[in-house]
Amino acid sequence: MEKKTLALGIVAVIAIAFGGTMTVLYFLPEAKEGKNTLVVGIMYGPVDLDPIVAWDSASIDVIDQVVEGLFAYDLGDPDLALIPRLASALGTWNAGADEYTIPLRTGVKFHDGTNFNAAAVVAHWDRMEWALNTTGANTVGVTQVAELYEFADGTPIVDSVVDNGDDSVTFYLNGPYIPFEALLCFSASYIQSPTATPSDEYIETADGDIVGTGPFVYDSYEAGVEVLFHAFGDYWDGRAKFDNLVVSEIVDANARNAALLSGDIDLLLDPLDAMHGVYELTEGITLEEGPQGTVIQYLGMNTKIISRDFREAISYALDYDYILEELREGNADRMKSPIPQGIMYSDTGFDVPVLDLVHARTIMQSLGYGVGFDLEDDTQWEAASFVSFKYTYNIGNQFRENMFVLLTDNLAKIGVKVTDGGGTWTDFIYSLYEIGGFTRDDLELYFIGWGPDYNDPSNFINPLFTNRSIASNGAQYNGYLAAIEDGRDPYALNDNVQLLMEAAISETDPVQREAYYSRIQELLVERDMPWAWCYVGKGFRAYIDTLTGYDMNPMGREWWYPISFT
Repeated sequence: MEKKTLALGIVAVIAIAFGGTMTVLYFLPEAKEGKNTLVVGIMYGPVDLDPIVAWDSASIDVIDQVVEGLFAYDLGDPDLALIPRLASALGTWNAGADEYTIPLRTGVKFHDGTNFNAAAVVAHWDRMEWALNTTGANTVGVTQVAELYEFADGTPIVDSVVDNGDDSVTFYLNGPYIPFEALLCFSASYIQSPTATPSDEYIETADGDIVGTGPFVYDSYEAGVEVLFHAFGDYWDGRAKFDNLVVSEIVDANARNAALLSGDIDLLLDPLDAMHGVYELTEGITLEEGPQGTVIQYLGMNTKIISRDFREAISYALDYDYILEELREGNADRMKSPIPQGIMYSDTGFDVPVLDLVHARTIMQSLGYGVGFDLEDDTQWEAASFVSFKYTYNIGNQFRENMFVLLTDNLAKIGVKVTDGGGTWTDFIYSLYEIGGFTRDDLELYFIGWGPDYNDPSNFINPLFTNRSIASNGAQYNGYLAAIEDGRDPYALNDNVQLLMEAAISETDPVQREAYYSRIQELLVERDMPWAWCYVGKGFRAYIDTLTGYDMNPMGREWWYPISFT
C-alpha cells in the first residue's frame, strides 16, 4: 500500500462520523528492537469471562486466546475449513448421525499443569449438563447460550460423552445433528482445566480465572482499563513469538483511534470509517480491508400483518444503493441471502430485489391501490396514503434513525406511510423475544442484524425462520403459511422452508444438504421475502507496519497467536 509520510508533531483535524471534528496530536514512534508485547485496542472488555456463558464478541475475543476447543477454523482459508485443535483429527459419525467419535491430541497440558485428556473432555460436558440444568442441580441459572445446545423442543443435543479408553471420546446425541462439528468450534464447547474450573458454579468476570490449553495464560482484568496475559511456555504448538499480550479497553472511539497514531496500541479493531483516509496516508500504519463479513443487516417485515405481495412491493421500493453509499459510506456490500458469503452453503445467485418503482407500483395496483395512477408519476403516488406501517428501532442508533428517514421517503413513493416507532433498545428486544408482556405483534417494520455463533447455515436459518419457537423470528415467518400464501404445497418438502431446515439438520450427505439450503435461500429471497435484504458490513483493521501474521476472516474471529513483529 502506498504511504505518504506525515511530519512528526503534525496536528490533524479530522472529520468524525457524527458530524463534528476532533484535533489529534500524534507522534509516530520509532520501531523498537525485539518488541515483546502486543497491545490490542478494543471498545469494551469481557462481559462474561466464563466460556460456558459468554455470548458477546468482546468476551469471546479474550477467551479465544486462552481456552481451546476440539476443533477450530482455519482462519487463513476463506472457506473457514474445520481443522483439529485439541482433537488429533476430525471425527467420524455413525450411520445414524447420532454418535460422533473424536480422537484426541496427546501430550497437551493445561496452564495449571493438568493433563488434557478424555477425562477433561467428559468433565467439561458434565459441567455443560449442569449449566443447561439437565441435572436439575443448577440453582444459579441456566446459561444464556442454552438454545445453541438444545433442540427446538428443549431437549439437550448431547445426551452423554464417553471416554473410550484409547485417547478418544464419543458424543452420544439425542438425535441426528450434523451441525455438531461446527458447534464444537463455539466457545462454550471449549475445554477448560477440570482441576481449576468449578463444576457447579460460573466463573466471575471481576475476579475469576480461566485456565485452558491455549497459547496465552490469562492474568487479570481491570474493568475499563485492560486485560493482561502472558505467553504459555509449554503450548503444544510452540510458544508465541511475543511475551505479553495486553487488551486495552478504550471506550471513546476517537481516543481509541488516536491511540494507534500515538503508538499506544499496535492493533486496532474496527477503526472509525472517518479515520480510514488518515491511516492510508500515515507512514508506519497499515489499514486492511478483510473479506466480506458474516453479520447480516436487514429490514424485517411482520408476515402476520404484511402480506407476501405487500412485502414484495416494499422490497422493490427501497433504494439499496443509497443505503450502501450514503448511510454506510461505501463500507458495506449488498446482502443477497439470509446465509452470507463465508458461511457454508451460502448461495448469492438468486434474484434479490433491487430498486424498481414501476415493479413495486404494479404490485400495489394488483392489490387495489393506486389503480389508474401513472406508474412513473411520483407526485400522484406520494400524495396518496393507502396504508401505514410502524417502523420500530432503538433511538440512539444513528443508522437505524436514518433508516426511518429513508423508509419514510422511499415507501411514500408507493403510497405507504411509515410511522415512527423509535424507543429504547430494551423495549425493542423485549418485543422481539416476547418478554415482560411485550409481543412480536408490536413489530411491523424493524431493522436489526444477526451474526453467526459458528459456521453452519442452520445458525442463521433455524433461529431466524423457525415457527417451532419464538427464537429470533421477529418477522413471525411460518414455512407452512408462506407456502400456502404463495400457492405451494405446504406439506411438500421442497416447498416448505420449515420442513427443509429440519431435514437439513440431520442430512449426512453434504451434496443433498447443500441442495436443501439452496432451495431455502431461493424460497426466502425470490418467493416469500420476509425481509428486505439490506447489507453485510465490510471488516477493517488497522495496525503498525511491523506487525505480521494477522489473519482477517469472514467470521471476525480474533486469533493473535500467529502474530510477530519484524
